[in-house]
Amino acid sequence: MPIVEIYANGLLIGHGSLDAFDDGMGVASGPFQPSAPYVAVRAGIMAAAEARLQNLRCDDVVLEARAPSGEVISAGFIQIDDFEDVDVDPEVSIQFSDHWQWLRVSGAFDVRRGDVP
Repeated sequence: MPIVEIYANGLLIGHGSLDAFDDGMGVASGPFQPSAPYVAVRAGIMAAAEARLQNLRCDDVVLEARAPSGEVISAGFIQIDDFEDVDVDPEVSIQFSDHWQWLRVSGAFDVRRGDVP
């Protein structure tokens, strides 16, 4: 289970444990563990989650994910599901636009071992 750093507008706001992967969709997801700076962007994250439920766009917060190696994840989307009126822990989902990157991030593929795509 890879753990990735999640940034909002360039600020490290927490970590995601990617414990599930949908190979057909290229989406990894799992629990999001916010850090103290998350408080500054939480309202924007919740607004984006609510907008998604209504099929609306909300681009107030730009999210970025980085692998433990520091590699920036090339993502189709990154989203955090955090709802004010629901008592569940936040979840992060990342759609990898590059399948090989998912394999590198998950540890299934490592060029240092001599793996070849």
